[in-house]
Amino acid sequence: MPRPRLASTALVCLGLMGCAGIVQAQAGRNCDFDAAEQAMVERAELAVQEAMPALIQRHDLPGAAVAVVGNGHLRWTAGYGWAVPEKRIPFSPDTVFQAGTMTMPVTAWMLLNLVGEGKIDLDTPVSEYLRGRDLPESPYDADAVTPRRVLSHTAGLSIPRYAGFGPGKTLQTLNQSYAGALDAGGQPVAVVAPPGIGFDFSAGGFALAEMIIRQTANEQFANLAERRILRRLHMFRSSLPDRPDDAPPLAVTYDDAGEPAPARSFSALGAAGLQTTAADYARFVAALMPGPCGEPPGRRSLSPELVRLSRTPQPDTENTLIFAGSQYGLGMALKTLPDTGHTLVYHPGENPPNWHGLFAAVPERQSGLVVLASAAGGRAMGVELLCTWLAALGETPPAECAGAPE
Repeated sequence: MPRPRLASTALVCLGLMGCAGIVQAQAGRNCDFDAAEQAMVERAELAVQEAMPALIQRHDLPGAAVAVVGNGHLRWTAGYGWAVPEKRIPFSPDTVFQAGTMTMPVTAWMLLNLVGEGKIDLDTPVSEYLRGRDLPESPYDADAVTPRRVLSHTAGLSIPRYAGFGPGKTLQTLNQSYAGALDAGGQPVAVVAPPGIGFDFSAGGFALAEMIIRQTANEQFANLAERRILRRLHMFRSSLPDRPDDAPPLAVTYDDAGEPAPARSFSALGAAGLQTTAADYARFVAALMPGPCGEPPGRRSLSPELVRLSRTPQPDTENTLIFAGSQYGLGMALKTLPDTGHTLVYHPGENPPNWHGLFAAVPERQSGLVVLASAAGGRAMGVELLCTWLAALGETPPAECAGAPE
């Protein structure tokens, strides 16, 4: 894999710590956890801390950011390397990344908000919510396209991913993209396979979910997500901007040759539009499980019942998104772990040119992990870190982890 041009500089800084500005944030809130549970949490944190420098070097990355959830809340987060090298800005817990397809779990929760209010039924044809923006004619039954199938990638919909728009390119509106996405070869969101037959990853489906949310709530998707999810979970550095926002700061991203490349804009914010930090996204991950002092899942952003539904396997969702034998809930992938039978909840985040992220959670252990990178090698690094973290929790990692380097 090509080596990012700035990797060697970042790695020198890793050894000096202060040069790259490794920043750590730790919360000190624990309620009624026994010694064994606390030792597990501390073991997982230490394993991640020890693994990160070597993983960044092994996968030729200029840096990354990581956060660990333990006892149901954000416990530790850090940045490694340079986020904006020419300005000497290091990666930190506050460095912003494009989350790519890690936007999908947030979009699913937005739609489930409206389910909780009785405004959307998961098993009603989506045409009931589109107000004339019906799916194009197709050989397949459009009435079999339901919100449940959209959120579980079983609706048979088009567009596996969006390429986005570079600087100076005219950004389509969501309506225009829905009718023919210029960053997906001009394809509309359409039914291209029989709904309900099997899993077929569709970014177009989450553009459709965004459309349903907008039409039902009669409010811009970004504003609604900010009010109902991001602010309630204290994700104050997260947003869904029309164009990349450099202010927080936004990390530099790199092309496959390791050269700096501009971040892209996305019309389908519900599929790929989230900008976030490792620390912020970890707060969303923590909301998948009870809090450290008995706080319910959802933390006021979604009811506990709907949180559990989002991480419940849906029909016909067998997939290999990362791990063979996975299933999919509503906006997130699920894998039953060997030995314990605990559920690994996870989702990769991908946006071109090379934004790569990954979150994972084991709700039964009140533990989670977030890792974000902006160069080629980030996906492989994230999977390897996930495997290390699972082993430290006392879980037997999936079979794919056996091939990871020691």
